Amino acid sequence: MTATEVRLRVGTKRCLSHRSDPPVLLSLTTQRERAAMPNLTVSGVRTTIVDLPILRPHRFANHSIDAQTYLLVEVVTDAGFVGLGEGVSPGGPWWGGESIEGQKQIIDCYLAPALIGSDVEDLAGTRRQLDRIAFANLFAKAALETALLDAIGQAHNVALSTLLGGATRTELPLRWPLSGAGTGGTLEEAAERVAAGYRRIKFKMGALAPREDIDRVGELVDKIGDGVDYLGDPNGTWDLRTATWAVRELEAIGLSAVEQPVERRDVRGLAELRSRADRIDIMADESVCVPADALEVVRERACDSVAVKPGKAGGLRAAALIAAILDTASIGPYGGTALESPVGTAASAHLFATFPRLLHGCELVGPLLLADSVITEPLAYTDGILTVPTGPGLGVRLDHDKVDRYRRR
Repeated sequence: MTATEVRLRVGTKRCLSHRSDPPVLLSLTTQRERAAMPNLTVSGVRTTIVDLPILRPHRFANHSIDAQTYLLVEVVTDAGFVGLGEGVSPGGPWWGGESIEGQKQIIDCYLAPALIGSDVEDLAGTRRQLDRIAFANLFAKAALETALLDAIGQAHNVALSTLLGGATRTELPLRWPLSGAGTGGTLEEAAERVAAGYRRIKFKMGALAPREDIDRVGELVDKIGDGVDYLGDPNGTWDLRTATWAVRELEAIGLSAVEQPVERRDVRGLAELRSRADRIDIMADESVCVPADALEVVRERACDSVAVKPGKAGGLRAAALIAAILDTASIGPYGGTALESPVGTAASAHLFATFPRLLHGCELVGPLLLADSVITEPLAYTDGILTVPTGPGLGVRLDHDKVDRYRRR
C-alpha cells in the first residue's frame, strides 16, 4: 500500500466526544508576532505503513511478535513545515483495540479530510472536531496530534517538551523489558543489559501458568542478582484470587512493583491488592487510558503508580493531563511504552521529560528492539539512559529511503 495524501474535504457525521481538551499547549507568540509568521494551515496529510524487523521475538501474555508495524503520519502545512507523528499497535489490536491498518483507514477516510484548511495551532478546536467525527480511535488521534505539535515546534523553533510545559530533565532512566517466556536466552539478555548500565528490569508475565511464571521470575532474580530494581507485568491475565497470591509471592522474591495484575475493568480489585500489599507497589496500565480513568483510580485509591502512554490516552496533551491528575494524588507516573519506533519514542521522551518525577523510571526502549530505523540520526542511548532529543519539534526527521524500503506495498 502506498503513501496516501488527502487533500479533499468530505462530509462527516457528528459523534459525542468522550473526553475534554486539556489546556496544555503554551502560547508562544503575541498577536503582532503571529501576524508576521508564516501561514500554519494544514494543506495535506500523508500516512504510510511500515513493517520493521525486530532483533528477537518479544513475548506478551497472549502471543509473541517477530516484527513491529507502525503508521507514519505527516501533516503538511502551507508554510512548508511537515509535522511527524506515529500510530502504533503493540503486537496488533489485542492490547488497545486498534490495528495499524484501521488507524490508517480512519485517518485517511475520516480524520484527515477534516484537518485540511484548519489552523495547525488550534489543537483544542481540532480535537473537538475529530471527536465529533469518530468516537475513541485514540491511537490514531494521538498520531495526528503529535504531527501537529511537531509542526508547531518547527515553526516556533522550540522543542516539543517546551510546548508541553517545559522539561524538568534532559535524561530518562530506562527499564529493560524481558520477554515473557524461557530463562536461558532471557538470562543472557538480562546480563548483557545489566553490564551495559541498566539497573531496572521488567519481566513480561502471563504467558505461562501462574506457578510456573512465579518460579521462572524467582529463578531469574536469583541469577541476575542484587543492585537491580525488578518489576513484573502479567498484562491483566490473573483473576483477583490468583493475583492476591502472586503479588505476595513477587513481593517475597523482591520485586518493587507489579503492573496490571488483574484485568483492566477490575479497578476495585487493584484497590484490594494495594490495601493488602506491604512493600510492593501496584501499578495500573490498561486500567488507565484517558483522564477520566485517572480520576477513577485516584478516587478508589487503587494504585501506587500508573503507566502513562500517549497512544492509549489519545495524545500527548491528554497524557500530560493524566500525569497532572496523578501528581495531585501523590500517585507516581511511570513512563510506559507501546514499543514505539524512534518517532513515537521521541514524542514520549519529550512528554516524560516534563514530569516532576518518574516513579520506577520509563520503558522507552522500542528502538533498541528493532533491527533497523526510519530516522536519519539514532536516538542517544547510553548506560541505561535515554537523552531527550534536542532541536525543534520532535527533534527527529525521517529517512525517506528507509521508509520506502520498509513501507507496506
